[in-house]
Amino acid sequence: MSAERTFEFIPCNDPDPWIETTAASAEVRQFARESLRWQAQEIIDEVLNGTDPNEELARARLRRCVAQNPGRPERALLQQLMLNRDRQGGSTL
Repeated sequence: MSAERTFEFIPCNDPDPWIETTAASAEVRQFARESLRWQAQEIIDEVLNGTDPNEELARARLRRCVAQNPGRPERALLQQLMLNRDRQGGSTL
């Protein structure tokens, strides 16, 4: 199935139709959550499969984030990104 067909049922005039506060159906919100979870897991897998010795510290941090968020790769990835931003002198939320 193409991406266009997958997203046909999402209203085009709503910028974030899967946000809980919108009128989107539960099916659309569930699809969005599962899609986000799948994408986050793909990113995590790609990073953890890396072999560059200079990135080992980042992989170790990501493993810790994954361990702290079992079954929630989107949360683990967000935690990792926030840790990286804070270490680089970014503002905190």
